[in-house]
Order: sequence, then C-alpha cells, then structure tokens
Amino acid sequence: MWYIVFSIFTIILTIFLIDKRKMNVLIPAYFLSSTVGYTLDMIFDVTLKYYYYVEPPIPNGILSFLMETLIGPPYGMIFIQYLPKNRKSYILYLIVWTLLLTAIEAVFHIKGLLIYNRWNYFYSIITYVFTLAALTVQNKYLS
Repeated sequence: MWYIVFSIFTIILTIFLIDKRKMNVLIPAYFLSSTVGYTLDMIFDVTLKYYYYVEPPIPNGILSFLMETLIGPPYGMIFIQYLPKNRKSYILYLIVWTLLLTAIEAVFHIKGLLIYNRWNYFYSIITYVFTLAALTVQNKYLS
C-alpha cells in the first residue's frame, strides 16, 4: 500500500514540477533513470539479494518494476528540470539530491518496506551520485 501511495504522490509532484515544453529532454531522463534503476535492482535485489522490497501481497519483482517506473524516474525528470548551469551550484545540487533520495530510501528502510541484507546507505549514495551524474551527462548531450 505504501508503495502505491508514494507512487501516486510522486506522479502528482512530477506533474506540477516539470515544464511540459521540455519533454524532449525530460522523457530521455525518465528512461535513463528507469533503465539504470531497474538494472541495479535486477543485479543487487533479484540476483545478489543485497536488499529486497516488501509489501505483501505484491511480489518483489513487481515492486522493483513499480519502484523503477513510477517512483525513481519521475525524480530524475525533476532533477533535470531544475539542473543549474553553474558548476559550484551543480555540486551543491547533486549533494542535496543525493541526500534527498537517500532520505526517501531511509523512510522505506525504517518502515520495513526495504530490507537490507548486504546493502547500506553508503552503497545507495554511490548509486544515486552515479545515476544523477549519468542524467547530467545525458542532458548535456541532448541540450
């Protein structure tokens, strides 16, 4: 239930925060976020069992799909929407976004909806920095 509620919240937030005229840049950001997130989930969740999502009676694979289509990628679109041009501002922006995404993950972890086996917040931070940097590179290429 929490994943569905958060998915709806994320979609509504995205609808209000993105500029529909920039969809030519935002849609690729959505797809890259989804691809990176789903690939990492398949490696670290499904294959290596470093963590897993919990929400009975929804199977874990479906939850991974939900996370990487309705929750993570819209945040990638919002990230690109407000990307600063200045390098110093970008570094701060990247740090703030990494902390925000880690905090969202922490809520799921603390609530018992995301269980860590051999995973921790440090790995998540590395993953978020990598993903956000990849979105930035893609955006520079498309702009």
